Amino acid sequence: MLSPDYVNSHLDSHLGQRQVNKIQHGFPSPRFWNELSVPIDEIAEDRRRLREADGPSPVFLYVGVPYCIQTDPGKCGYCLFPVEEFRGNAALEDYYGYVEREAELYRGQMEGSVLAGAYFGGGTSNLYKAPVYHGLMDMVRRLFPDIREEADLTLEGIPQLFSWEKMQAIRDSGMNRISMGVQQINERLNSFSGRKQTTKHVIQSLEWARELGLAANVDLIFGWPQQTVDTMLEDLETLISWDVYDITHYELNVGGPTDFALNRFHELPSTLANLEMYRAGRDFLLDHGYEQLSTYNFRRPGDPASRDFREGYSPRLERVDALGLGYAAITFFGNPALPPGRSWSFINHQNLAKYKEAVDNGRFPIERGFQHTPEDFLLTVLFRSLIGTEIDRTRYRVGFGLDIYEKFATVWDALAERGYAQITPERIQLVGDGPFYAPMISTLIAEERYRELREEAAQRKKGARRPVAASRGGQ
Repeated sequence: MLSPDYVNSHLDSHLGQRQVNKIQHGFPSPRFWNELSVPIDEIAEDRRRLREADGPSPVFLYVGVPYCIQTDPGKCGYCLFPVEEFRGNAALEDYYGYVEREAELYRGQMEGSVLAGAYFGGGTSNLYKAPVYHGLMDMVRRLFPDIREEADLTLEGIPQLFSWEKMQAIRDSGMNRISMGVQQINERLNSFSGRKQTTKHVIQSLEWARELGLAANVDLIFGWPQQTVDTMLEDLETLISWDVYDITHYELNVGGPTDFALNRFHELPSTLANLEMYRAGRDFLLDHGYEQLSTYNFRRPGDPASRDFREGYSPRLERVDALGLGYAAITFFGNPALPPGRSWSFINHQNLAKYKEAVDNGRFPIERGFQHTPEDFLLTVLFRSLIGTEIDRTRYRVGFGLDIYEKFATVWDALAERGYAQITPERIQLVGDGPFYAPMISTLIAEERYRELREEAAQRKKGARRPVAASRGGQ
């Protein structure tokens, strides 16, 4: 366990640093995913055994698309995800055929599973022409004949690419929700991304969704270049006036060779200004009847089309089974009941040609993965609980046989002393500015295990050099 002095020193030195959201990938960071051989047959057998022991297994499905429309600056100025430039519908439909073939590779091992939810992301998933949405859902039904009635089936897109025809096809295919990456309603600020959306695009897409009975989420980013608290609140007030029930309001991640990092970093609000924006946005939404479901997700009760969708996390602890299909898609599989080393995270090829080559050869298009120890799987689940801002101590006792407070007591106590967490016998709740600092908290909780992983990586690197040195010595 980390010492109280170390925990407080870490907090003091990191509170003023820019937050970087690494939670979405679980634990550990993908830079530690170095296993080039992922035992899919073993995972399939574990899925079968868990179904025999516990009944139908709920699975969350992610289906990715690699393409985005060209912008200037590229990748909307800030995006850190791998994407390909969209050059026409022929390439997109060719790619879709590969996703269908990948799905068939998983079909046998998914027998007896139930689809708990699906997210069609990217890239830009509303680039497809209208008929393809029916094909996508037909693929999903072949893979998962059993779909929960309450399953949230979401397609992500950008406002200017929706049309009435597409939206109707999305609804008629069986999808029930759209998620729009609006990012900025303010058209001047939005222009920094090179995207061509207008306020009219957003309003029209929301109206179509409402008329067709589709739930609709809007994503907004705070911490944008030249953004102020006032311009941020104007965007939120506009969404409320448009009767948007679900709002994701999250902080800009800045890094890599992006335009915002290289050319607009001096225009970004400071870390303290971002914290002020988080507070102002949260309080504004809460004052207008929204509930905070997670670090950045807010929902107002009363939407007749909504389901209990949680962006990026699930409140379930007893298992994690999220299947990723397509370019750069990520799969998570784990369960506390599994023997050590049988839980995995892995990512598909982030090179489109290699992805297609694997599928052409009848192989699962996996680039690399990570084999979890029981401690790693616990941290993966705990990271997801942190997204939800609430850690149920009773469920951790049942699922993992431990008191999650006692395991990380020095961290929880330091957070409570600073007003970032409340601790009761039943739960640990992030409060105040705690949700804003969830990325930092997750890194701190995992610090001891990250030290081990860094040492293991150094040893592997050192070991990889030895055969070369030995060969030279024998000359």
